[in-house]
Amino acid sequence: MAPLFFLHVPRSGGASLCHAAGLAFPADRIFLLYGKDDASTHPFAREVMACHDDVPVGERLRLISDYVSGTGVAFYASHLSAGHLPCFDPRRAVTLLRRPYDRVLSHYASARAQGRTDLSLEAFIEDPRNQNVQARALGPVDPDALAVVGVLDDYPAFVGRLNRMFGLDLAVIHRNRGNPPAATHSPALRAYVERLNASDMDLYRRAAAHA
Repeated sequence: MAPLFFLHVPRSGGASLCHAAGLAFPADRIFLLYGKDDASTHPFAREVMACHDDVPVGERLRLISDYVSGTGVAFYASHLSAGHLPCFDPRRAVTLLRRPYDRVLSHYASARAQGRTDLSLEAFIEDPRNQNVQARALGPVDPDALAVVGVLDDYPAFVGRLNRMFGLDLAVIHRNRGNPPAATHSPALRAYVERLNASDMDLYRRAAAHA
């Protein structure tokens, strides 16, 4: 059977689902891909990314796809859209979305804390690389074709739907939970962020309507 593919949108609550999967599945049946320097990344993925720099990206994705489909992987998760893998099956794929304003502010706080940006909040928000991240993270995937699309605001309901759909018993666990600081709770700032992230707003509203 194909694995459960989790399209993990950054800063949208996906760490909670990955942690629950780590408790529900044997370690050797979990395949995480979060960069060659991330300790959680599967050794095979790390090897492909680190040792095959002369191999085209498409071939590297095929190698990962062949491994995932041929070794009994039960749970696959990555910030890289699984839609790029030849073995991807949207009927066995899920994703979790977050209110764009909250996600952008969480992204900024995380980037500042980890030293990955020295931009002001305004400059960070206005950088196109930080806009519509959720829509871009899904890559070539049509969200309407996915088995389950949830929203972080109702995370327990998302896990419940996922469990019923796939006959699982994943626990509702919250990791890396946080909200934008109170100083940034400005209606004008929220409206500005939502205007700059119109594609993410559309995705979120569609998901929330069916949550």
